[in-house]
Amino acid sequence: MRRIALPLLGVLFGATQLAAIDIHRTVSSIATSAGELEMEEYASGAAIADVPVIVLLSGSGGVQSPNMPFESQAQLFAGGGYRVYIPHYMNVTHGSPRDPIKHYAIWAQAVRDALSFIQVQTHISPLRIALVGYSLGASVALAAAAGESRLAGIVIWSGSLPDAYVSAFDRLPPLLILHGAQDMGIPVFNARQLAELCELKHGVCKLSIYAEEGHAFSSAGIGRADREIEAFLEVILPIGRSVEDAGPND
Repeated sequence: MRRIALPLLGVLFGATQLAAIDIHRTVSSIATSAGELEMEEYASGAAIADVPVIVLLSGSGGVQSPNMPFESQAQLFAGGGYRVYIPHYMNVTHGSPRDPIKHYAIWAQAVRDALSFIQVQTHISPLRIALVGYSLGASVALAAAAGESRLAGIVIWSGSLPDAYVSAFDRLPPLLILHGAQDMGIPVFNARQLAELCELKHGVCKLSIYAEEGHAFSSAGIGRADREIEAFLEVILPIGRSVEDAGPND
């Protein structure tokens, strides 16, 4: 495993006044059943014990996509007290997002392997881990959760549930579904269908449709969505409380 620590000056965008926070970024190379992938870790120097984990999964444009500022997102959540990981899951398909129907299972397994690595490194329970996926990453998050139902929750942002996984869940983790009504890439009915499935499975689900947003949210839309995500995380991943204190899906 290769690890490179890079200090960053993170900015907590969700605060009323911008606050500089010391965020450390570490880059690791980890082995998965589908091949090696790179994974970024973001953590505050003020991190406490039993730090809950957020795993960010990028869309087809990767972590440098202009549609989503993944580094800023990672710094935001790390500055809020979480430990944040970004596994470059498309490394196992040589960086290509093509043929998702063919590759969902491969990407999902790579993400599950990354989750196993994180659990070994942090000694954290799956119930203290949430996935936040954007676009293709949201679909991969759902596919990965089909094999790891004990996750604290998933944020589905401009994404959809792959058809092959519709019947794969006995139960769904708590879901926050964020979607733009003007999304032409993944139409909004996908978000509504996922919310309906969550209800059928008696899951905990919140659906937020952004009337003016498309597939890629505006800066204002991202800010609003971040506030929703932060509120969702406060419920499913309370900082400073053990999983025993929180209870299942508390």
